[in-house]
Amino acid sequence: MKTKIILVMVLITMLLGFQCNAKADPPFHKKGMIKVSIFYRNGPGKTFDWDYYLPKHIALVKKVYGKALKGVTIDKGFSGRSSAEGPIYLAICHLYFDSVAAYQDPLKENGKKFAEDFPKYTNITPEVQISEVIQ
Repeated sequence: MKTKIILVMVLITMLLGFQCNAKADPPFHKKGMIKVSIFYRNGPGKTFDWDYYLPKHIALVKKVYGKALKGVTIDKGFSGRSSAEGPIYLAICHLYFDSVAAYQDPLKENGKKFAEDFPKYTNITPEVQISEVIQ
């Protein structure tokens, strides 16, 4: 009985916390913005070090892009179509900018920094897609 009560309390706390965060954090992207998505495809022998990626690599990204970077979201792959399948991508990072130039210009000078940093957290060659937010 105590276990059920604790479980219900934890679920309520999580739901209330999620709702508060959702209201406090308005979306930073809007129609017409540029979204750069970096995909890290899963596969045999593929590795991804979250303990390096989040505090170190993403910090480098934020430093390089500065105010031009309007927002970042990061997805950690959980599963494929069913929970029995592994994820197609181990990680997906989405970077938001006002223009393609805001993404590409700093990359010209700093692309080498990123390339040198990749082996520190993954053996996956990232796939990149540049999209326009339409909704």
